[in-house]
Amino acid sequence: MKDLMDLGKKVAIAGGKEAMNYFRKSDLNFKNKSKTHFDPVSKADKNTETVMRNLILKFRPKDTIIGEENNSVVGSSGLSWIIDPIDGTRGFMAGQTSWTVLISLSEGEKPLFGIIYQPFSNEMFIGDQYSCEYLHQGKIKKIFVKKCNNISDAIIHTTDPNMGNCKENSAMEALRNHCKLARYSLDAYAYGLVAFGNIDLIVESSMQIYDIQAPLCIIKAAGGTFSDWNGGNDFTSGRILASGDQSIHKEALKILGKHI
Repeated sequence: MKDLMDLGKKVAIAGGKEAMNYFRKSDLNFKNKSKTHFDPVSKADKNTETVMRNLILKFRPKDTIIGEENNSVVGSSGLSWIIDPIDGTRGFMAGQTSWTVLISLSEGEKPLFGIIYQPFSNEMFIGDQYSCEYLHQGKIKKIFVKKCNNISDAIIHTTDPNMGNCKENSAMEALRNHCKLARYSLDAYAYGLVAFGNIDLIVESSMQIYDIQAPLCIIKAAGGTFSDWNGGNDFTSGRILASGDQSIHKEALKILGKHI
């Protein structure tokens, strides 16, 4: 496992290095890859994923690779790498530092570890089956979610208050109204902050597998709870609820359930 995790770190760092070649550059041509909403993509996303994919294939040619920007590579080993080269392309486009590089590894349906990496600040969150670690400035720190007994004391995050359909947006707004403080626009970086014990709740919709897998590993490794809006593990709807404290997770599910 250590060799695989070391490779995951190496791939995340290589992807981050490539992405930084384009960050805050004025000549990027962002295109919209969706017919229904603004979903930007640029050569930064595509080239970063290519760098990450090629590095995995160099060391693990028989593994499956699932990425956001390219067709999947179907392997025979039973191991699957899921990568999002730039999670938070809108933030990247705006020059914000909330975007991250995501990579995770699964064996069949079982997640083995996930990595959230922010290259600009050189922060890395790593979660496996045993622990969650934060790497920064050459130091490694084990991190844990925090207790929050009442949802009225919770800090909640949603990447975009209009990221879902009307029904979903209304449900998320109702949940945020029960919390003390709502924050926005952090994308996957927010999941690292839940693991660190800063944020208590995250509610999202319209999420894809490459958005979900690494944050799921991070939250669970830090002692948190990660589910769909029904409290299960069916993420095909793209609806995510992540919490540091299990008690407010249950309370949040009840609130969402009244609106969906």
